[in-house]
Amino acid sequence: MAYDSSSSNTVSRRNLLQQAGRGAVGLAAGLALPEVLAACGGGGSSGGTSSGGSKQLTVAYWSNVTPAQDLQAVFDGFAKQAGVKVTYFQEPQVFGDTVQKLTTYLSSGYSGLDVLWIDDFMTATFSNAGWLVPLDNVSPENFSAIADAQLKLSTYNDHKYRLPANFGSVIFFYRKDLFDKEGISVPTTWDELVAAGKKLTKNGVYGLSLAGKNGNTELFNEMCYWMGQAGGDPLHMDSPGSRQALQFVHDLIHVHKIAPPDAVTADYTSIQTSFENGKIAMWISWDGLYAGTAMFPSVAKNYKMGVAAPPKGPKNNGTIIANWGWAINKYSKNQDLAAKFIDYAASLQSEITLAKTGNTPSRTDALTNTDVQKALIQATYLADYVKNVELHYRPITAHAQRVSDAFEQVVNKYLNNQIDLDACVTQGKQAVDQAMQG
Repeated sequence: MAYDSSSSNTVSRRNLLQQAGRGAVGLAAGLALPEVLAACGGGGSSGGTSSGGSKQLTVAYWSNVTPAQDLQAVFDGFAKQAGVKVTYFQEPQVFGDTVQKLTTYLSSGYSGLDVLWIDDFMTATFSNAGWLVPLDNVSPENFSAIADAQLKLSTYNDHKYRLPANFGSVIFFYRKDLFDKEGISVPTTWDELVAAGKKLTKNGVYGLSLAGKNGNTELFNEMCYWMGQAGGDPLHMDSPGSRQALQFVHDLIHVHKIAPPDAVTADYTSIQTSFENGKIAMWISWDGLYAGTAMFPSVAKNYKMGVAAPPKGPKNNGTIIANWGWAINKYSKNQDLAAKFIDYAASLQSEITLAKTGNTPSRTDALTNTDVQKALIQATYLADYVKNVELHYRPITAHAQRVSDAFEQVVNKYLNNQIDLDACVTQGKQAVDQAMQG
């Protein structure tokens, strides 16, 4: 399960999230209505009452869940408890395709999907479009089991439209074998990060890499992390913290030279390849990427991996988070039943079960569960981060993708030395402000 799925289909994500915010009914052209898989003997996708007289609930969730029986167990458990039939709508594997399908159905008022599985960007966009209902009937206990910063990503106009049930965080991971060889301690500040990077940058290895490519939301994520540690954010590029973070990241490449020159075109895929090939000593990125890298055979065999708290910036040692979670289709005819399903699926036991499929729980008590930590290499670190690291969230607006695109276009020019810092701040603020206006 990817925690930042924007890289999987850049064009679709950019275009479709923008159109979704405007109620893109036109996307329906040429697209069929959902196909659902019977999870408990249910069939069809119309919602309401099935041919056998039993109520039917249709739940959207990720495709290709492995092992499938663990997801099935959650569906079956709720079906038995509620005395209903549950059908499974598999969301497409590519993020942009998921946005396209859900946008098509919701913009047409389609009632056949009851429970939706959506990310933080879709939450703001779909809420703004009026396609979601506040989760007033979902148990407060399930919300209280989740860190406040995660709930911020589910809140729009002071209403909670989604219950997080999947958690992702940017973490600091590094080549412990290289640190041990050089006798370097894990950096705890930006200055120590630079010092460690200079010692490690040699013989074709760079101390650190950055996702600086324009156009796929990864540079936006990158700068949310650094700006957050300096007390800024992409929506306020002229703040002292944002300026300081921009200068710092630029200098990692061009002054300190501990990040490779091609960082300005690097993305998660290319950085992971470099890391797996032993060319990068430190990487600050999503925990799911760490889990994939740590389990990659050559990495596990040849390198020792380490995870630590983020080095502290001028203001804090914060990191950024993202999540997916459960929401209710405004047009569903089974809204009360959908709320009951969300309560069931977001319970401690259900999140422990879903962790076996690779889904990282949002509940703090699930992250510290022994079975979850055995199933997910990153769960131990995320549990520690929730307790000891200041969790920031990406600025989420109804125009999130438009903001990200505007921000990245200008910042990438700065990192390429095409414009100076003052021009970056001035042009970037103007572009972001325009994007925020839709």
